[in-house]
Amino acid sequence: MKSKISILLIILACSNAYAGDRLKGDELKEFWTDKTIIGVHHKMGAIKTYHSEDGSVHSKSSSGAVRNGKWWIDESSNKKCIKWDHKNKKGCHYTEVNQNGTHTLVHGKKGKKLVEIQSSEKGNKL
Repeated sequence: MKSKISILLIILACSNAYAGDRLKGDELKEFWTDKTIIGVHHKMGAIKTYHSEDGSVHSKSSSGAVRNGKWWIDESSNKKCIKWDHKNKKGCHYTEVNQNGTHTLVHGKKGKKLVEIQSSEKGNKL
């Protein structure tokens, strides 16, 4: 029984070692500022979202939905935050690096994957 528990603990420890690192500080700002993010949103499907240097954000989904709002980096929590114009509350989320070099936007409280980011391009590519 002890050997089964030991094996299970080793498996869990190894799986945690492969979890994505979170972007922080300047690397978080660099990743998002003046970039068009291309990815797949868990609810909206394929999306492109531009995060401008002035803090405005514009997003278009493959279904034709368009969203606008404001974005910023919360340096105390190392999260990227967005307040969409059509919503009353803000959302602040982590940016994780995947093993294959892509990134994932992860819900700041629930830990759910929100956007699988496939690429990031400098400037507005909407």
